[in-house]
Order: sequence, then C-alpha cells, then structure tokens
Amino acid sequence: MESVEAGSSLVVPYLSEFPEEPVSSFPIKTAVAERTVPLPTPVKLTSVEDLALAVVPKAAPSISVEAEIVLSPTQARTFLGCSARWWFKYGLSLPEPKTSSLAFGLAVHRALEINFLHKLESKENLETAGMVTIFRDCWMEQVGQTVFRDDENPRVLEKTGERLIAKYMDEVAPLVEPAAVEIDVQGVIGGVPVRGRIDLIDVHGRLVDIKTASRRPSCVPWDYAFQLATYRQITPGASGEARLDTLVKTNTVQLVQQSYEVGESDLRATQVLYPFIKESIRNGLYLPNRDSMMCSRRHCAFWEHCQKEYGGTVPA
Repeated sequence: MESVEAGSSLVVPYLSEFPEEPVSSFPIKTAVAERTVPLPTPVKLTSVEDLALAVVPKAAPSISVEAEIVLSPTQARTFLGCSARWWFKYGLSLPEPKTSSLAFGLAVHRALEINFLHKLESKENLETAGMVTIFRDCWMEQVGQTVFRDDENPRVLEKTGERLIAKYMDEVAPLVEPAAVEIDVQGVIGGVPVRGRIDLIDVHGRLVDIKTASRRPSCVPWDYAFQLATYRQITPGASGEARLDTLVKTNTVQLVQQSYEVGESDLRATQVLYPFIKESIRNGLYLPNRDSMMCSRRHCAFWEHCQKEYGGTVPA
C-alpha cells in the first residue's frame, strides 16, 4: 500500500509511499561524481558545476561494499522519479514529515491487515462495524504524527476512511482467500539484491494490493507494474497475476478493482533498471527532476536541500 495523492497500498499505500528501512549504509560521501583529474587552481566550483564538469565517475567500490546495496520497488520508483530525492531520503536519511495521504493509507492498510490476519487463522472476516472501529483507532494513532495542510480536516478524513472500510468489507473482503499476509521477500534481479514486503497473496498465487487515492485510476501505473514484476520474481508461489483494489476518497467513496498479469516487458524492465540504479548509486550520480509533477514545495519535503545543493527554484 507511494500514496502520492494518487495512491496508497494495503497492502500498501502508494505511492505515495510508506516509510521503509533506509538503504544499507555504503560509503558515498557526496551527491556528485568525483573527478579523476584535478582542475587547475584557483578554479572553485559549486557541487552542481562540479557535476557538470566531472569527466570520469569514481572507481567502483569493493565487492563487499556493493553487496550492501539492497534495493526495493519503492526505492526504484523514488530513484527513477527523482534521483536527488532518493539521495536525500535514503542516502542521507533526512527526515520526511508524514503527510495526510501517507497517514490515511497507513491507517487503511493496518486495519485491513488486522482483518486478513484474523481470516488467515479463522477463515472468517471480522464484522464490518468492528472494522470501522479498528480503522478509527488506527487513524487516531496516525493523527498525532501527521502534518496536515490548512485545507485538510482530520475529522473529515476519518469519516471518509470509515465509509471506505465499510464498503471494502461488504463488497470485497468476503471474496478474498488469503494464503499469506505481510511477508518479507528477497531475491536477486539482474545481479542486484532486492527486497520487499508482500501485503497479501491469495490461495491462487495472486497478489492483492490495496491502495488509497484521491482520484479514480484510469489504468495500472508503470511503477505498480514494476513492483508486481519484482514480486513475481522473488515471491515463492506468486503466479504473476495481481489485482489492484483502489479505495478512492472522493465525496462519494468509490472502489475500483483492476486485474493485471505480469508480462515479459515488465520482467525486462526490472532486469534492466535495477542494475542501472545500482550503478548510478555506486557512482554517486544524483540529479533533481524539476520537470516532475511531484517537484514542488508542497509535495517534496526536501525542496530546501535541493535548492541549496543544485540551485534553481523549486515551485510552490
């Protein structure tokens, strides 16, 4: 379940984005490539100018250091969306305030996790009324840790979540047959160690992912397909089939189900991009993506660091 106001997941919000363990430490000391031939003095360069003039990336670290670089679908999405953001979040482990979208997705995820763990043992769902109460408790746990915008009302979001949980429990939960809930998986893709957390896999080997969003989805986004292709390769028993259940927090709540089957092109993307990301990290090459729709002071907690490091102006 990165919710980026566009999504969250049960199994895990989306996007937008659940916090996960920082990438294993490795000795990268700067967000720019090191040069192998020193520039003549007295030339002094800023970090951004230095990046532009760098001639050769620094030498690859030892095998033992490379072995510590373990990626995940969330890290891949972050890096491909904006590698500078990856550096600030995972490389430097800078703090990132919890947004209402993330908090909402976490509360939904936790409530439904409790239900499916119960069903895994008892073969029965919890009562809808009880699940609404569980969601309310999960939401209250998040409120004190969340930074709300001036136009956001925690109470309104709570009521929206209650309606979404009730709708999901009445219409979808009875048909879900969980085989495993909240399991850690790991493997190697394209020579790169990769890990993740599967929220739910059913008795047919199908991955079921629940996300929250502010708008009705029109298609399965590329990063979700990338995530599914990753899990298809490192999850024992995964069939390659998946279903995305999106709970849409509009005035009249909606529930959208989308089926997806991992294809050869999806697998190919993981096998090409994970090594590319690892190599870029190894060489310390990180650039801001100022054309991204998420590049703004509202959506990025690292905008001040980004302006200081790379110059330019991050829009409001």
